[in-house]
Amino acid sequence: MKVIFLKDVPGQGRRGEIKDVSEGFAQNFLIRKGLAVPATAEIQAKVAKEAKEADAKKQKELARLQALKAEIEKRVFGVRVKVGERGQVFGGVHEKDIAQAVGSKLNYPLEKNQVEITSAVKQVGEHQVRIKLGQGVIASAKINVEAA
Repeated sequence: MKVIFLKDVPGQGRRGEIKDVSEGFAQNFLIRKGLAVPATAEIQAKVAKEAKEADAKKQKELARLQALKAEIEKRVFGVRVKVGERGQVFGGVHEKDIAQAVGSKLNYPLEKNQVEITSAVKQVGEHQVRIKLGQGVIASAKINVEAA
């Protein structure tokens, strides 16, 4: 019997997947528990349409992220910090500070876990950081650390 899974069922199928299962398993477990419905032609068409719409939405989001990546890579973002006599930065510049600086300039909310740096920036000057935007899109941003 062909069924369409409404929820993920470990070892059996994922949500939206159409799969052939035994009649008893489908009737006594999957359908009764609300995990799947019989795969009629009408429901299969609906699932195909939803999958196509989801794919189009994903492609649109990917294009938006690519445009954001291009915008990030062509700009230099400034971070102002307190500096000692020898040019040493007090405390360092962390992921949170970089995310705030980039996010405020682009009007795009960034979280600190999206920013990748090897260690806190402790020198004044220009530094490269990586920003994970999602869907595998990673931008390389230039951060200019300057004295306040």
